[in-house]
Amino acid sequence: MQYFLYLTTIVFLVFQLLYTVIPLLFSKVKKLDETFDEKSISVLVPAYNEELTIKNCIDAMEGLNYQNHEIIIINDGSKDSTLSKLEELLELVPDNRKPDKKLTYKSIKGIYRSQLYPHIFVIDKHNGGKADSLNAGIDCANADIVITLDADSMLEVNSLKYVNQYFHDEAIIALGGTVKIVQGAERKDGVIVEKFKGKGLIKSQIINYVHGFYVRKLTQSFFNSIVVISGAFGAFYKDILVEVNGFRSTVGEDIDITLKIHKYMKANKLKKKLVYAPEAVCYTECPENLKNFYKQRIRWQKAFVDCILIYWSKLSQKFTVGVSLFFAIDGFILGTFTAFTTIFYIIQALLSGDNLMQALILFLVTLVVNAVQIIISLYLCKKYGSNYSFFDYVKMFLFSQYELLTYRNILLYINIVGTFKYFDNDEGWGFVERKGVASISQNVAASSQ
Repeated sequence: MQYFLYLTTIVFLVFQLLYTVIPLLFSKVKKLDETFDEKSISVLVPAYNEELTIKNCIDAMEGLNYQNHEIIIINDGSKDSTLSKLEELLELVPDNRKPDKKLTYKSIKGIYRSQLYPHIFVIDKHNGGKADSLNAGIDCANADIVITLDADSMLEVNSLKYVNQYFHDEAIIALGGTVKIVQGAERKDGVIVEKFKGKGLIKSQIINYVHGFYVRKLTQSFFNSIVVISGAFGAFYKDILVEVNGFRSTVGEDIDITLKIHKYMKANKLKKKLVYAPEAVCYTECPENLKNFYKQRIRWQKAFVDCILIYWSKLSQKFTVGVSLFFAIDGFILGTFTAFTTIFYIIQALLSGDNLMQALILFLVTLVVNAVQIIISLYLCKKYGSNYSFFDYVKMFLFSQYELLTYRNILLYINIVGTFKYFDNDEGWGFVERKGVASISQNVAASSQ
């Protein structure tokens, strides 16, 4: 046990060094270049029981600075009034578009087009889950590039311009954008103003997202080893999605599709890249209470365990060294397995009285590493265009130290519980209640209360 602790500590410090040095030294902001020809883009929005949030999503996409795109909303057999809401908002009429029939999914009941916004389409299908809905959307998409969004995701006005700019690099076949928390954000005179406010749980998620994207994803992107392109905002060439047989119906379709593409690239010896595009931004409504936060993070952990069990034995043969290291070592060993050993080590130290000094030293090291990385992530947050006030950045740093002792322990608990709950075999939508009152499309503050 002691030797394992020493080994994992050394490995932990190596990865934290990478997560500190790489984003600090090698991050470079892309300036928006509007001279690039617009590639065709299909934005897919799978929706299940989203009557409260779907309007915000549509409103945000109506202001996009991009012409050559279509929006396809996939109603996955919603039991609420999602379809009625779409008919009310869009004035739908039947459309004669036909699917390619290259992927499998539950049968489509009808395809409709908006009379108000001719570039918006709605697919009404039988319930099959999120992955099933995405496959239906891919099969019906007419564009070269497919973007996947959550129904509560709201795209920033230039997000598609940045996606297009990245895809003009022929080496890039997929990318993930930056996902920000909408609570606390508001649109004033056409500019989104961000404020660090609201409940502690919301603040914790803001910190978590800022660190996760600007530090972790920037580093993984540098090594072409992104483990997951977030389902809240991912972009892919359609033909690649078809080649890998689309999304697998599983508890975590976003991490699975990312790994499938990595596997496909190595099998076909493609010199291509999956990258993180920090300038392409969308906003999402995060859970505002522990019940829904728990449901969301349990689902994320179950998704990770699912992919670990499926891909573990194939890592060295099917994936590059970088993907294998970030997925297996950083993700599983440091992210999941050590959650169990940490609890065991703490209980043993408290009961026996031994190794308390070692535990204190490890805690102080963790505190210092966390502080350094939070400072870097906040610096990059500012560098990539966030407009929090200086006072907000100070509050974010101070809260991050408090969060390490509080909400971070909740995540430790969820990692453990989620690992066990994976074996419940629940692969549904994992519905998380949202209020639909947070928006970047109106001149009102997004709710955080």
